[in-house]
Amino acid sequence: MSASANIATQILHWRTKSPSGIAIIRNDQEAATQSYLQGTPVQLSGGYLQACATINSAASALIAGISTVAGASLTTSGVAKMQNLTQKVPNQPLAVITALGAPPNDGTSQYLAADQIQTFSGTMGNSSDGTLAILAVTMRGSIYGLTKDATNNLWYVDQNITTVAGGACIEVVELIDSVGTLNGRVEFKILAAAQQV
Repeated sequence: MSASANIATQILHWRTKSPSGIAIIRNDQEAATQSYLQGTPVQLSGGYLQACATINSAASALIAGISTVAGASLTTSGVAKMQNLTQKVPNQPLAVITALGAPPNDGTSQYLAADQIQTFSGTMGNSSDGTLAILAVTMRGSIYGLTKDATNNLWYVDQNITTVAGGACIEVVELIDSVGTLNGRVEFKILAAAQQV
């Protein structure tokens, strides 16, 4: 059978287990050319925030958090870039058009911090056989990996990765969808060993 495809959904904040219940969001300078989607696992590299590469070992399983905004495709790491339209102003070669309502950019990007009190929701998939990604009670307390869906570029909880050496970086806390759901949603936390910040 083939791997799960086009099933991943945006990873979202589920709950914060603290007296305030307020999500912990951090802001760090973004690396150049980042075009990741909102809800992507991100990490710091050389002091700059970037999308996680393929998580396939304990060494690559370093997660600062989950992005709350899409990458801004900065030209230079950490340097603000105007979010301009691609159209040109006639007879004014240096002029740019900035759309009303364009998101502000200061060279940084926001993410939900990976820690022990914050949990997330994600879709269960399987990078070996997509038909096996069926929710079961036994998944609670199990560790799995995170894999980028090659079709839609979002990330899913990967039932096929079950060891830290193989890239397992999350623990399922609870099932969100009912037992028996193919590609159901689960609540998870990022393992302490995989928390970068």
